[in-house]
Amino acid sequence: MESNPYNLKFLKEKPKDYLDTEEFFSFLNENKISVRIDNLPRFADNNNIQMAKTEREGSGGSVPTIYKIPTKIVLDKIKGKLLQNNNSELGKENVKKKEKKILEIFDNSKNKTESRTSIAEKVSISMGVPCNRKLVRRVLNEKRSTKLNKLK
Repeated sequence: MESNPYNLKFLKEKPKDYLDTEEFFSFLNENKISVRIDNLPRFADNNNIQMAKTEREGSGGSVPTIYKIPTKIVLDKIKGKLLQNNNSELGKENVKKKEKKILEIFDNSKNKTESRTSIAEKVSISMGVPCNRKLVRRVLNEKRSTKLNKLK
C-alpha cells in the first residue's frame, strides 16, 4: 500500500516550477536554509510549500515527492522563522552576533550606568530580534566575570 500522509496530488510528469528532493534540498542550501533531507516533507508542509507525487522509475523504492519552488517572500518568511530558532544555523549565527553586541555595549558603558535588562533592550532594538537578560547574564559571566561590578 502506498503511503501518502499529506494527501498529495499524483502527477504524471514533473512541471517546470517543481524540483525533486535532491534539487529542492540544494535550492534550500543555496538560500542558507538548512534542513535535513529526510525532513523535507514535514518542512514543506509546515511552511505551506506545495508538494506532489510523480511516477517512479522502476519497481523499487518509494514514490518520489516533488516540491514547488517557493517565492522570495516565502523564503524570507522562512528565514525570519529560523532566525528566531536558536537550533537552526541562522539562529546560531544570530546568537553569536548578539553575544558580540552584548560585549560591545558592556565594554562601552560607564560604571553603574547599564543593567542586564538595559543591555538586552539595546541589543533587541539595534538588531531587531529578541534578546533577554538571561542571555546577557550568561555572556557576561563567561566573558567578563571580573568586571561585573560595572553593572547597576
